[in-house]
Amino acid sequence: MKNIRIYLLIILAVLLSDFAKAQDPLFSQFYNNPVYYNPGAVGLTPGLRARFTVRDQWPQLPADLRNYTFSMDIAERNIPGSGGLGLMVMSDNAGSGYMKTSTVGISTAVRVPLQDNMVTQVGIMTSFVQKRINWDNLVFTDQLNPVYGNIYESSFQEPGSGNIFYPDFSCGGVFRFTESSNMFSAIQGTFGLAVHHLFRPNESFIGLTSPLPRKLAITGDLVFEINGDNDKLYFQRQDKGAARNTFKFNPGFIYESQADFKTYAVGVNILKSSIYSGVWFRNRTSELAKSNDLIFMLGINAPFTSLTRMKINYTYDFVLTEIRTATGCSHEISITIELDDFNMFQRSGNRGGGFGFSTRNHRSMEELQCCPF
Repeated sequence: MKNIRIYLLIILAVLLSDFAKAQDPLFSQFYNNPVYYNPGAVGLTPGLRARFTVRDQWPQLPADLRNYTFSMDIAERNIPGSGGLGLMVMSDNAGSGYMKTSTVGISTAVRVPLQDNMVTQVGIMTSFVQKRINWDNLVFTDQLNPVYGNIYESSFQEPGSGNIFYPDFSCGGVFRFTESSNMFSAIQGTFGLAVHHLFRPNESFIGLTSPLPRKLAITGDLVFEINGDNDKLYFQRQDKGAARNTFKFNPGFIYESQADFKTYAVGVNILKSSIYSGVWFRNRTSELAKSNDLIFMLGINAPFTSLTRMKINYTYDFVLTEIRTATGCSHEISITIELDDFNMFQRSGNRGGGFGFSTRNHRSMEELQCCPF
């Protein structure tokens, strides 16, 4: 009967889609999904970033609530005003094949330097979304016997296609600055704001009007770096690879609002040598004491060369409310490949042209001031 209740809830949400409010997937490692959260972040950091994320939401439920996301962005500094290009491919399951959403998004950003240590970017994303529902796997109330469960045939008639397809649009902006001080070899701050589903596409399967609510995402973080090798200037270390004694302290926050659903998350990540760790709180009110989730992160930063690396992070969402006994706790894994010196087009002074790696001995100060956590 537990399974039947879940199926009935899914049916109710679909058939009453005129009143239901859809909710976008959310990630604990939002800092590893910048293309998803803010198209203005595309190309903010020099080079190429490729990311793959798997999130298993509430694994104790019989339904398969998993999300698979691949994203990639490439910075382009050789075209005046260009920030970069981004790609996102996402598959989101709401139940074991009962409801599946597939999304392909392409984004681009415009870069506006403000000062030598400040830059802002504005970007847009155009997405193509397909939602599918398998009517044959659903259980309706007229199929249920109060004693024996699902034993009858349903009189339900499929209203039409189990697929809907629509375009979707998002926009966002990001501001970043970098400073140095006597205490820290670098201080970097990044703040972003994005609005998703600008034109509120219709998501109804049964011919009703069910516009997808807009989502607002506000993010911010600071990175404080202490270099054990006493390199005073951040950009002087660019040819030395990852310093073994480097320590980075990274507090941050995210606020998401979509219809009546609002979440706040605040926490801190730490990088010591090549090990990542972090603790975050997520809740649906602004009161930290009423947190719904306590989030733990552990990962590794594995440099291949001074300009290439792989990051692997695992996140465990410990549910603090009583719902944990039925849903379990969520898991999230992200793998990131970073190629700092990859560019789409060589500068005019370089030979070869086209895609490839720069042969420059050093990067510009503007690029070096935007090194990631």
